[in-house]
Amino acid sequence: MSAFHPMPRRERAALIGLLAFSTVAFLPVVGTLTILGVSLFGWFMAALLLGSPALLLLLVSSERRSRAAPSAKADPNDGGRAA
Repeated sequence: MSAFHPMPRRERAALIGLLAFSTVAFLPVVGTLTILGVSLFGWFMAALLLGSPALLLLLVSSERRSRAAPSAKADPNDGGRAA
């Protein structure tokens, strides 16, 4: 018996991507580069701050839509009318 809950493939890919992005952001070389007077590390942290919740919200909302879609199948006997 596994102690872990199964993780959907999209969420696993998002987690791995965020971990890879974080790893790159914390490399020492990144802290020395600047864009528009702000360290590249700062830009990466802002992208993580805004991007990771947005990405995960999109994943969760698409998961809920895909779960709800099969239950909303059209009945071939209703003449094209939705109930």
